[in-house]
Amino acid sequence: MAYRDFKLADLENRFGVHQHQAYLFDKIKPIQPSDWLVETLRKKRSGIRPTTEKAVSESTISAILTEVQERNQDKLTLFSGENLNADRAAGLNGEIDFLFVNRPDVFEILAPVINITEAKFNQAIERSIAQAAAQMIGARVFNQKNNTTVVTIFGCVTNANQWIFLKLENNQLFIDKSEYSPTNLAELLGVFQEIV
Repeated sequence: MAYRDFKLADLENRFGVHQHQAYLFDKIKPIQPSDWLVETLRKKRSGIRPTTEKAVSESTISAILTEVQERNQDKLTLFSGENLNADRAAGLNGEIDFLFVNRPDVFEILAPVINITEAKFNQAIERSIAQAAAQMIGARVFNQKNNTTVVTIFGCVTNANQWIFLKLENNQLFIDKSEYSPTNLAELLGVFQEIV
């Protein structure tokens, strides 16, 4: 078993994680995107249309997450396509599309891992919430194994157009009732800044 194999029922049965829907970010302070991000996304929209999950990740999603890291260079390092093998016996292993480590300028994944982003293409992103949640549980285990306690771990599932955020606290998984979109970049960046 790996992260991609989990269903929400598995998370409750195996790890005691209960899911809830809630509004997670009710007081977002919008962050105006840089000219670089606006121009990059404009070029992506007018260029070759991405037809795979990897292409979507490399275009819109990576540009937005790079902007978040640039705004927080003194706090964050962004990783893409790395394996997070927290507990192979429990199925908490596999590749993660993107993750943020709460440390600047590191070359390998170190605790604390604070945010996971799972990119999906050409499917309902709601189906990927369990995979992202399993990755968040894996991040918690990874942090604990590295003697770091992070009370709240955030996650996100996106197909580049829709962004759904998750929050894991103790054994409670909160799924945001709000969805975000690059059509309102200031709001989306504000959510990430709130997480940071």
